[in-house]
Amino acid sequence: MSNGPRWIAVAIAFIVSLPTSGLEARHFSWLGHGPCPQQPCDRLVPRGFTALGEFTPKTWALLDEAASPGRPEERTEMLRTPEGRDIARVTVAFRRRLDDAGAGRLRDGRIVNIAEKLGGEFRYLVVPNAPFGLGSPGYRLVPYRTVVVQARRVPLGSVLYIPALVGMLLPNGEVHDGFCFAHDTDPALTASRIGLFVGFDPDDSPTLKPLTSARTIQVYRVSPMTATTLNRRFKAQFDWTD
Repeated sequence: MSNGPRWIAVAIAFIVSLPTSGLEARHFSWLGHGPCPQQPCDRLVPRGFTALGEFTPKTWALLDEAASPGRPEERTEMLRTPEGRDIARVTVAFRRRLDDAGAGRLRDGRIVNIAEKLGGEFRYLVVPNAPFGLGSPGYRLVPYRTVVVQARRVPLGSVLYIPALVGMLLPNGEVHDGFCFAHDTDPALTASRIGLFVGFDPDDSPTLKPLTSARTIQVYRVSPMTATTLNRRFKAQFDWTD
């Protein structure tokens, strides 16, 4: 063996022998998924992260009227604001789905969110500066970052680490680093399920196959210091108060 290969072998042995904390520092770069110093990289969980247990994953997309607009004469349902102002006429079928989903994109591109229920009718707000609508309580929905949770098990606002998402190639070309935000809740969601918001992407997207094919996934709450770092980095994307 020449000196070159021998030194390469020594270097590899040294890297493998590094403590986990050293690997974590190289792996979790907060922006995208860097080169993995060891495999499988989704098993690297930094110290201070709290295991919340296993969850059954699901995905959910924003309702889009353009996908099933219906004929003009079928648009007999008027969406109204809490003050009673008209927003748009939609079909009965779309209104039913919108009332169930709580948010959607109208055929003219406007985003509407449920505001309250008055006299048995859901009233809506036209939401500016939130291209995918709002979660609860008032966070912008961010595709592949927002997750819906059952708030009794996962407190709203929690910053989460989901190893199953690590390395997922996203539609915008980025690679997921596994970090998400518990910024929405659904009363119908059981405590054993967690949902990833995917914008307008279909459930059968190849991107989502690693997630949708999994029976359960492990979820962690990140350490306070990590949460502070990630909240600061992504604030411009999810903070609707700005």
